[in-house]
Amino acid sequence: MTSTIAETRQVIIGTAGHIDHGKTALVRALTGIDADTLPEEKSRGITIELGFVFMETTGFNRQIVFIDVPGHEKLVRTMVAGASNIDAAVLVIAVDDGISAQTVEHFDILRLLGIETGIIALTKMDLVDEARIRQVSDEIRSFVAGSFLSEAPIIPVSSLTGAGVEQLKSALLAVAEKVKQRQDSGVFRMPVDRVFVMPGFGVVIAGTVLSGRVKVGDRIEVFPDGLLAKVRGIQIHNLSTPESFFGRRTALNLQDVKKEQLRRGQCAGAPGSLSPTARLDARLYLLKSTNRELNNRARLRIHIETDEIICRLALLDRDRLLPGETALVQFVLESPTVALPKDRFIVRTFSPLRTVGGGQILDALPLKHRRLDPLVLDGLKRLEGGLNEAVEQAFLKAGAAPQSPGEIALGLGAREDEVRIVVEAQRDLGRLVRIGAGSPSGERYLHGKVYDELTEKLIDSVKSYLAKHPYRLLVPLADVQSQFLRTADKQTFETIIDDLCRKGRLYKKDSKVGLVGYEISLKPPERGAAGRIEEIFRKAGFAPPLEEDVQKEIGIASNAFENLMTYLIELEKLVRLSEKVTYHREHLQAVRELVARLVKAKRSITVGELRDELSVSRKYALSLLEYFDNIGFTKREGDKHVMR
Repeated sequence: MTSTIAETRQVIIGTAGHIDHGKTALVRALTGIDADTLPEEKSRGITIELGFVFMETTGFNRQIVFIDVPGHEKLVRTMVAGASNIDAAVLVIAVDDGISAQTVEHFDILRLLGIETGIIALTKMDLVDEARIRQVSDEIRSFVAGSFLSEAPIIPVSSLTGAGVEQLKSALLAVAEKVKQRQDSGVFRMPVDRVFVMPGFGVVIAGTVLSGRVKVGDRIEVFPDGLLAKVRGIQIHNLSTPESFFGRRTALNLQDVKKEQLRRGQCAGAPGSLSPTARLDARLYLLKSTNRELNNRARLRIHIETDEIICRLALLDRDRLLPGETALVQFVLESPTVALPKDRFIVRTFSPLRTVGGGQILDALPLKHRRLDPLVLDGLKRLEGGLNEAVEQAFLKAGAAPQSPGEIALGLGAREDEVRIVVEAQRDLGRLVRIGAGSPSGERYLHGKVYDELTEKLIDSVKSYLAKHPYRLLVPLADVQSQFLRTADKQTFETIIDDLCRKGRLYKKDSKVGLVGYEISLKPPERGAAGRIEEIFRKAGFAPPLEEDVQKEIGIASNAFENLMTYLIELEKLVRLSEKVTYHREHLQAVRELVARLVKAKRSITVGELRDELSVSRKYALSLLEYFDNIGFTKREGDKHVMR
């Protein structure tokens, strides 16, 4: 059956509590559906896998979805996978047993995951008297004091007789009304919590869409494995639909992948939207109730979204973490995963398995850090702030690699339009600098601090070149660029060069760049020799001598002569037309004016005509016209030269 699913908001409610306290029976009493579907679950009478059940809410503006989780202590990893993206919780406590071991652990997990609202269901009320109900209710109220459930209703209920079920339904609707809308980044992301094969259709993955939309026919990527697949079909609430979107429990029928390639813990997303990582920076809270401290390099299990990864703990701001404390940390993962800043996580000990803490991801693609580094700690604290601080830190972290608002938004898991507003505000304040304005590659920015550092590095590069070549006034742009490109890209180089020229610190001439205010400093003997060289070329007129002949006439060493020639050419007193021909600037300018007059009168000029006009050999006339062609003053057409 095919139906278009109206965009009714879903509220995902997870059960939590000790094994045999009646979570699955309660869901069945509320919905009429048994969340346990595996033969093993039915034969053993316990929940092993996650169960997903929709509750009919006719006339209500929200659709309630239950995620029923196992309560066994050995299946906490499955419970965390199910609870990772719920909107609210039903903490289930059997009144005959009261608060038990998994009650405590599941409650800790809910708090660590940042769940903000819920209900307490006091099950099996048909087995006890009113006095016991009051006693356990008082114990529970004390147990949840100061938590998100401190004001939650405690509702006695019997899944067997139906007593209290309608009251619980009403409370669930009230909770669903209060659930806050999560932020949608607009980019499709869905952690995978179920993988199965549907006869006649093939492999299916299921999960909760955390952001964006997905349509039939879309190409998606399954991270961190890099599997590309096409969406063949979509189901919500067992009905086929052309698309699903943010906040919906969704099943995707995929083609181009096999079931053996898929597992819980992967994440389906828009191709290229996530980057596998082997490190995660985070703020970690160690439960006060745990009786152990955590030391640097402790081996742990981190549960993030639906994934579980073994890792090592790097304490960045201290040497040990005591119960009840928080710390800035880096998790070094033994296998890759994907995550985004603000994602919640749970930490359990490696062995024996025990939930000891949790927190929030700050950076999902961090570098390796030095412990106790003030700059690292300051950067992580920025990421804990608002969007302004997080965006600025993201640009700082990007260093010399210009970033677009879209790239920053993708890395932060934020909305691009909101990030763009922040970027524009920070640009106006001078904290960000736009690179390559008007470039077809789109708007990209560097942090102002990084931009200033690159600017000074480029200036230092020019100064360093001039120090190594003391007879040069200009630096080839290609040399400066090749050194700069070791740090940043060509567009950044061009932006900084143009900026420095506009601000009067550098100037460009042809394919070279000079430092404003810089002058070549010659020793007195060198100044005298340079003056004599210039005078020889000036007196030579339109038939200048060979440079080697001038050197002999002056009587100085070849390297010293070449240095002075470089100096005179840099100052444009002499112009080297070719290897064999060098002119004084005055005579070259005179020839240029002559050529302009002749071409204006005759529309063109030949080498022979210029030779005759100047009364020089063909060698000089040819060198002159080729030079004028090269600088774009004239151009050759056959054996004639015309104005360009």
